[in-house]
Amino acid sequence: MVFLLLYSLSWGQSEKDGLGGRHELKLNALSTLAGYFEASYDYILNDESSLGISAGFSFDQDIEYNFMIVPNYRFFFGKKPASGFFIEANMAIFSQEEQANAFIGTVNANNGNNHLGLGAGIVIGGKFISTKNGFVGELFAGGGRNFLNKDLIDSGYPRIGISIGKRF
Repeated sequence: MVFLLLYSLSWGQSEKDGLGGRHELKLNALSTLAGYFEASYDYILNDESSLGISAGFSFDQDIEYNFMIVPNYRFFFGKKPASGFFIEANMAIFSQEEQANAFIGTVNANNGNNHLGLGAGIVIGGKFISTKNGFVGELFAGGGRNFLNKDLIDSGYPRIGISIGKRF
């Protein structure tokens, strides 16, 4: 009985607010094609903002980032709810292979050690949504500054993508 009550309350809320749902699941198609799987979840707070988290891991040995977890807050400037141009503030925790200062030929020599990075960053982008079926598309680019182990790994981290997903 409690489950049915909670379900009906959550269903009614998404119908009244015009958002078409408050939850989004997305896959970063660009990074996945490049050898780095990244999936995201966003919770729509209101017409102009959302909270989200992205998690990714490398399945290609040429990519030096092993994993990355990025919680974020987005502020939207579009006419449709939680869509259009946005600015994202984020934090990231990631693992990266140690960078060596010595180059052997044209290949960067490293010793294979992994180190954690922790940083904060900014992203700009656009979110497009189909109001009929809730499909979402995003384009975004930006990055952040690393504050941890900067002498062993990069001093920054990238955030770039073309994501597709669904709002429900």
